[in-house]
Amino acid sequence: MEMDNRAMMNEVGGAFMVSWMVLAGAGLGSLEGAVLLAAAWMAISGAHILPVVTWCHMMTGDLSDTDGMMGNAMLLLSQVVGAALAIALMTEAGAIETGWAATAWEAPELWGALGMIAGGAVFWTIYTRCDAWMAAFSLMALAGAMGGMDAAHEMGASLLSGADGIQDVALDWIVDGLLVGLGARVGVMVDDMV
Repeated sequence: MEMDNRAMMNEVGGAFMVSWMVLAGAGLGSLEGAVLLAAAWMAISGAHILPVVTWCHMMTGDLSDTDGMMGNAMLLLSQVVGAALAIALMTEAGAIETGWAATAWEAPELWGALGMIAGGAVFWTIYTRCDAWMAAFSLMALAGAMGGMDAAHEMGASLLSGADGIQDVALDWIVDGLLVGLGARVGVMVDDMV
């Protein structure tokens, strides 16, 4: 497997920007967050920036392509590195206490999981057909249904806190990403049938 260093650096930069935005209080479910995400997607062409987008790429691609899966896994790790760098900078390497604590992971209820799958299908349809600004605004609108928008940020925070709550954060990172990615796959399958 050949490593794409440029793609990984794009993910580090994009995740850094998004995590910095989360720490600044804008959040991805806001107008400011959508504008910043749109700008990042336009400036860093081809970058996924968010773990849920990488999961969507993984789930809609060839599931038997181990090289592709490993490449996407490296992008997920790059997103965590970018988020951790932003957290280290904003907290002066831990000198500023944030009060961050991992929340206990709970499996999504049936309707919550179905909402995440539906949100993933709608988001992926828009993401693959529209300009970056439209995809960013759809993500803003669907952030509540999809979940996992701050997954890299949470993972970076956990790692910088001595792996505090890593089991809860990792489960949230994986399950939310898989459900949204499954929704993207369902969206592609429905589109193929129509």
